[in-house]
Amino acid sequence: MKTLSTRPLRAVAVLLLCLLLSGCGVKRMLGIGPPRPSVKTVSVGADIDANQGNATRLDVVVVYSDAAKNAMPKTGPEWFRDRDALRSMLATDVDVVSLEMPTPSPPFQVKLPRKARKKGLAVFVYANYVAPSGWPVVALTPFKHPTLQLQAAKIAVQDP
Repeated sequence: MKTLSTRPLRAVAVLLLCLLLSGCGVKRMLGIGPPRPSVKTVSVGADIDANQGNATRLDVVVVYSDAAKNAMPKTGPEWFRDRDALRSMLATDVDVVSLEMPTPSPPFQVKLPRKARKKGLAVFVYANYVAPSGWPVVALTPFKHPTLQLQAAKIAVQDP
């Protein structure tokens, strides 16, 4: 009497399991893969002496690919100098929410694009401070409900 080999069935089962686990939703539920931002909204306010009393342009940038994440500049002046070229080059790999912050300004909430929580890899904020050295990029990826307060000598970030 011949018995059937279970090897082909095992191979098919392993293949199906791999295909099932390759879905992003399953990976995220199981905690597999890169951490995703939890940020839905960002609160932003400005002190009277922020940016030497000048209004400040801010861009909140949501990044959806490793290539885009690696292409992100390290400072606000670099981002604002190259923003149009970067947005053209990266196309659907980034979403940008642009703000203009007068001084003083009480905190207000800014919603991020819907897909930021499901597909985003990172969330960055670039501030266009008057100082030639500018301000370094602010990474918001680890925060849930960040509040940014633009101040004279820094940008304070809290996660209540």
